[in-house]
Amino acid sequence: MKNDLQPFSLMWLPFGEKNKYYLTPDDFEGHLPWFIWGDNLENFKANNSFELSEESLLKGILYGLSPRIMKVGAGYNEGDLLLILNKLKLGYKYDSEEALILHASGNIRNKNGIFPCLTILRTGMYLLPDSSKIKSDYIMGLWEKACENEDNESIYEEILELIPKIDLEDIYSTAKETICYYGLCSLVLLKQETNKYFLQYIGGMIATKQIQLKIVDLLDNPDKEFTPKELRIHDD
Repeated sequence: MKNDLQPFSLMWLPFGEKNKYYLTPDDFEGHLPWFIWGDNLENFKANNSFELSEESLLKGILYGLSPRIMKVGAGYNEGDLLLILNKLKLGYKYDSEEALILHASGNIRNKNGIFPCLTILRTGMYLLPDSSKIKSDYIMGLWEKACENEDNESIYEEILELIPKIDLEDIYSTAKETICYYGLCSLVLLKQETNKYFLQYIGGMIATKQIQLKIVDLLDNPDKEFTPKELRIHDD
C-alpha cells in the first residue's frame, strides 16, 4: 500500500473583493488552503494551475488548521475557515464535525499516507478536544508512524498521555482493545512498570484472540527487543 501513496501539497491562495470564492463570506479577505494531490498536483507542476474543488478545500482547511503546520506568508482568519468548514460539512451531509474529520483523515490515510492523516487528526483534537473517537484514531495512527520511525520514545509517551483522556465507552470495541493494547506495548518498550496499567486497561478488557496472543508473547518474553511492526495489530 505504501508504494501506492500519492504525494501532496498544501497551497494557500488569496481571495477577496476582486477574486471571490462562492463559499466565502461577502467581506472575505485572506488566503484559503487547498490540499492537492494526484492529477491535480501534476497539473500544478506542469502549468501552475489546479482545480479548486470542494474536496481540496475541505482537506486543505483540516490540514492547514493543524497546530503544527507552518503557515508562512498566509494571511487567514480561523473564524472564516471554520465558517466555510461548516458549510462544507452541511454540503457533504455529515451530522457532525467529528464524523467529517474522521472521514477526511481516513480518506487521506488511504491516498496520501499516515503523516497527513495524523495532521488532520491533530486538527480534530484542536477543534474537538472532547472527542474520544478522534483521539483513538490518532493513537492508532501514531502506532503506524512508529512502524516507520527509528526513535519512537516520544510517540510511546504521547500514546500513554492520551489514553487516560479517552472515554472508552464512547469508542468502538475494536478501537478500545487496540489502543489499550498499544498503551501496554508503549510501557514495555519504554521499560516502565505495567502492573497498574494492566489492571486498569487490560484485565477483563481484551476479548480479541489476536491481541490476547500478542499480550502473552509480549509479557512472556521480557528480554526480547520487540519492534512496533512486530507488535502491530492490523497488518494492512
